[in-house]
Amino acid sequence: MSNQTQQALFILFLVSTTLFSCQETNTQIQKVAEKKEVKMEKSKKNEKLLRHLVIFKFKEESSEKDVNQLNKAFNDLAEAIPVVKDFEWGLNHSPENFHQDFTHCYLLTFNSEEDRDSIYTPHPKHQAFVASLQPHVEKVFVVDYWTNP
Repeated sequence: MSNQTQQALFILFLVSTTLFSCQETNTQIQKVAEKKEVKMEKSKKNEKLLRHLVIFKFKEESSEKDVNQLNKAFNDLAEAIPVVKDFEWGLNHSPENFHQDFTHCYLLTFNSEEDRDSIYTPHPKHQAFVASLQPHVEKVFVVDYWTNP
């Protein structure tokens, strides 16, 4: 084998070893980044959040239009007050007959009791919404709880 061929093979060996080493390092960096991302997601899931569950039983004399307007107002309320971190709602759809005519369920999420008690509850838009409910709601059921991730 000629000296030039040996040098070329040696250079080829060095280049391929370096490339392989870089590829392995990139793979390791990617794995570390993925582990950090998973850890951050788990950390977010482990954060305790305050849930505020509100369930309404509307009066029989309240029209569908009235109920729909109140539903829209609750949806708008959640968007208007920034301390509401998440909001969802739905209609009772349980096959069990334990609903006691409660039909509309709303779930709001807060980061703290202070957000709920000092900002959301006394907020003028919330107070106006509560006042608008009075002629239409027969019963309200409210549960507040901290999540246990």
